[in-house]
Amino acid sequence: MVELGSSASVAVAGVVLADNGAEVIGVEPPGGSALRTHPAFALWARGKRSVVADLSTPEGRARLDALLSDADVLLVGLKPAAIERLGLDAQRLAAAHPRLVQCAVTGFGTRGPFRDIPAWDGVVNARGGRMWQFDTLHDGERPAYVAVPVASHGAAMLALQGVLGALRERERTGRGQYLETSLIQALTVYDMMYWFPDAYWENSYTDTPFIPYSVARTADGAWVQFAQNGPRLFAALLRVLELDPDVAPPVELRGQKPAEVQAFRTRVQERMLERSWAEWQEIFADEREIAVERLLLPGEALDHPQLTRTGDVVEIDGVRQPGPLIRLSATPGAPGRSVPDLGEAGGGAWNAPALPVRGPAPAPATGGLFEGVTVLEFATWIATPLGVTLMADLGARVIKVEPLDGDPMRGPVGVGMKMVQGKQSIALDLKSPEGLEIVHRLVARADALAHNYRPGVPERLGIDWETLRRINPRLVHLYGASYGSTGPMSSKPAFHVTAGALSGGARAQAGYDAVPPPDVPLSLPEIAQLSRRLELANEGNPDFNAAVGVAAALALGLYARERSGEGQALETRMMLSNAYTNSKDFVDFEGRPPREIPDARLLGLGALYRLYPTADDGWVFLAAPSQRDFERFCEAAGCGALLEDPRFASAAGRASHDDELAGELERVLAARDADAWEAALTARGVACVRADQGPPARWIYEHPDGQRLGWWTQLPAEDSAFGSYRRYGRPITQDRDAGPLGGAFRTGEHTRDLLVELGYGEAEIDSLLERRIVAVP
Repeated sequence: MVELGSSASVAVAGVVLADNGAEVIGVEPPGGSALRTHPAFALWARGKRSVVADLSTPEGRARLDALLSDADVLLVGLKPAAIERLGLDAQRLAAAHPRLVQCAVTGFGTRGPFRDIPAWDGVVNARGGRMWQFDTLHDGERPAYVAVPVASHGAAMLALQGVLGALRERERTGRGQYLETSLIQALTVYDMMYWFPDAYWENSYTDTPFIPYSVARTADGAWVQFAQNGPRLFAALLRVLELDPDVAPPVELRGQKPAEVQAFRTRVQERMLERSWAEWQEIFADEREIAVERLLLPGEALDHPQLTRTGDVVEIDGVRQPGPLIRLSATPGAPGRSVPDLGEAGGGAWNAPALPVRGPAPAPATGGLFEGVTVLEFATWIATPLGVTLMADLGARVIKVEPLDGDPMRGPVGVGMKMVQGKQSIALDLKSPEGLEIVHRLVARADALAHNYRPGVPERLGIDWETLRRINPRLVHLYGASYGSTGPMSSKPAFHVTAGALSGGARAQAGYDAVPPPDVPLSLPEIAQLSRRLELANEGNPDFNAAVGVAAALALGLYARERSGEGQALETRMMLSNAYTNSKDFVDFEGRPPREIPDARLLGLGALYRLYPTADDGWVFLAAPSQRDFERFCEAAGCGALLEDPRFASAAGRASHDDELAGELERVLAARDADAWEAALTARGVACVRADQGPPARWIYEHPDGQRLGWWTQLPAEDSAFGSYRRYGRPITQDRDAGPLGGAFRTGEHTRDLLVELGYGEAEIDSLLERRIVAVP
């Protein structure tokens, strides 16, 4: 695989491939990749090699062509204009290297007016509406900087899913293909609430805490996050904290009265103040239904006992960092050597031979990347079901096996629809012998299975790997875990807030110094106020970070099976997926520079990567961190005098005088309206965009080119059980028509058809329905 560009998305996708045996060569400019200056380069470049090539010269382009002649994959993280300028357009490369799989990762796609805006995560989060979503942290007064780089991580995993799917297809056709994804397409994966028909495009500013996700402070000043979502888990919280269940409000998300839940929050916080965190840990240790984590700072989880026990933290040449993202039983990955020296690969000779073409090449493939693949889903909530939805979006046939009353996530409209789009549904009693027989017949015909049950449950239900491999040795069997199948916390429940607390995302989103030192006394009202800020900061992204990892893992397992002919057991872990999402912070070594956390006002990370107010009471986000970016901004904004100011002439000077530079830029940007600045500066290639509008669905659906660019589509009425509705498009774009996208159907919508397909007669089906072994809508 060849990597081009200084894209963190491309780098992370490349690390996962390198960990799983790929020979990855990064092509760097003579001065080295811009990523080399970041502490996380120790992770982003591990196991890779380095070739220096100046692609602006004929010699540099000839060196790249020589690499591509033997390459299987080209991952590009450059602006479309740069790709064209360097002669790297997809058609030319496909003609010269017909077996090459190409994947481009951009900010806003390769077409449209924003195509050449630098693909900074902050820029996409600003224009895409994520910063507007966090205006709840300022009671709606202004947007807030987004601390967790979900767009970059999502794009990395989508690129990985696409590349692995294309490699799997190439095993059959002998042909490469062109794919692309973008950070804005990745954001569509993360939109849980705003995308569906008639969604309410407003934020709520009422202090109505969701009590199963209570946040509290202990006697020694530790902040902890509970995740007692569901009646059984919530009952466990009441029992352990010795709280009267008769005065507890309902655990449902809707219908809660603010005063009632605020009073309950106070009772929880009073109780937690009675003991230290260590004392509470002793009490919680043997409680299987208590889901609680300390709210850590970014990177602190490198010392977490679960991650260290499962091998999710490794040390390479004195650098601690996350281990391989995906666990495979038959073809396990392993982290490679440490960071390559610049240009260490010399002429770029490959250690690994090109993969052989197997047999005569048939006709080109049609449809989605995973056309012809059948995936069975035994999962609820968000992470694993959504990961499987991403497989359906790329052509896989997904059969969701649901309990008779349906997946509980179907309750919230919109969220539930997103989890089941493009899938068939069969509802059955898995605990009955007849229900298990139906499942085993499905398994015999399936290519992959994904579940998210805690350890021991699959064995009791008869859907564990050891049981199912005897039925179908070619099955790819994925456990989408929270903590994992091993380690001291493997049996514990977890939800998105658990991963947000452990990964440090919640603390980062709350802002620098938002949480006072442990020895600072706080009153109960102050604790309540800060807990609300932490709850708002700990939003749903950890589920989606795990979901895109699930999709990538399924693609990896299917590609491995295509090469070996054998199935195997795979595992992803939500906690590790979120460490990868925050990979810039999950690297530690002696002398590491301090981690970057947003300022207390949640404006950004410095004067040249932050939010600014404009003349119309609007807000823009500016990303101009490099010397070239700064010069381009000053010239376009008419403030060239800043370039002559000795305080700002160098990167070191700008860093030393960051507050003063921010003040100067604030005065400059306050002179015009937000829309005017966006139009003027983006036209000059400056990454400065409006940041106070949202949600993501508004900008994507109302964008004049949104439908043409494939960002959304209108489903025909016959393609769902809910009539015609608008949904997001595929987050990965192929170089061919991938066919129509699917809609959402009701629980058991396909039960009868699937039973007929499995060989059941009408009388047998009627009997199964009558005895409640299976169900239909």
